[in-house]
Amino acid sequence: MKLGSFEVGGRKRVGAFENEWVIDLNAAYRSLLIEKGMSDPEARTDSELPIDMISFTEKNEISVPAAKEALDYVRKKDYRVLGCVHSLSQITFRASHRPPKIVCTGTNYEDYRRLIGIRFSPVPLVFLKSPSAVIGHEETIYLPTGYGIFYHEWEFSCVISKRCKNVPKEKVNEVIFGYTILNDITARSLEATNREFQPWGKNIDTFAPMGPWIVTPDEMPKDIYDLKMVRRLNGKMEFESNTSNMRFGFGEIIEFVTNFWTLEPGDVVTTATPPAGPFKAGDVIEAEIEGIGVLRNPVQGMEMDSKYARQINLEEIV
Repeated sequence: MKLGSFEVGGRKRVGAFENEWVIDLNAAYRSLLIEKGMSDPEARTDSELPIDMISFTEKNEISVPAAKEALDYVRKKDYRVLGCVHSLSQITFRASHRPPKIVCTGTNYEDYRRLIGIRFSPVPLVFLKSPSAVIGHEETIYLPTGYGIFYHEWEFSCVISKRCKNVPKEKVNEVIFGYTILNDITARSLEATNREFQPWGKNIDTFAPMGPWIVTPDEMPKDIYDLKMVRRLNGKMEFESNTSNMRFGFGEIIEFVTNFWTLEPGDVVTTATPPAGPFKAGDVIEAEIEGIGVLRNPVQGMEMDSKYARQINLEEIV
């Protein structure tokens, strides 16, 4: 399934995305239970198929089978279930959820390492990105005017299914709920000025577009380490890569991370970016990963107090 969050009629819901449709899973499951004559369908629906993705992920052993049942019900009805099925043109995409934490990985793609001339670390290079920076597919990225150059870092990512610690790499599939794309938007000029500015430059509001949805493992291509990846700017392909260029896979990264940190349901873990590129206000950026789809975001400038840029002598500040 392709699972995500959307808004319609002022309400945020969890949906399954198929072709030009999104199915409100909670509403569809309720309709199914009512048709079956089940007792107390409201309470059972809310318990088994929550309307927020964190709860859905936490209850995945119950919610995923219920979602599949609801989806099969809608398919058998030829997607004609009142109040349950919406065309994509009717809805607003939202980020699937706000993760408890985002664990990013750096310098993990051989094509990017060769380009920038950095040696691989013997262990994954991980850092945290703020959940408050998360936005969804088609939502706007806002770049602070006067703060230099910004890069689009497009990353194959997974969503954690349950609380876990000390996960051996051979068992990593037991803790992965699904796969998505996360754009680690980076204020490159801040990062280049002082490495200590990296958290500042990576955690600005809207700097973590995620989506367009989460794909469950059963619907991903068999070999997730041989997936085509494409970065586009204003509809033009700027770079093509492949997940085969990764040095560390999810197994090695999650094994390393969970030696030191506890991961929670809904946490996002990235695998770093292939060669990244600059973009600016007025652009539209896209990241495409085979098996997942295309994450697209328009970009606008936003006026911010420039005194901090002047204080650190960013080149474009006069």
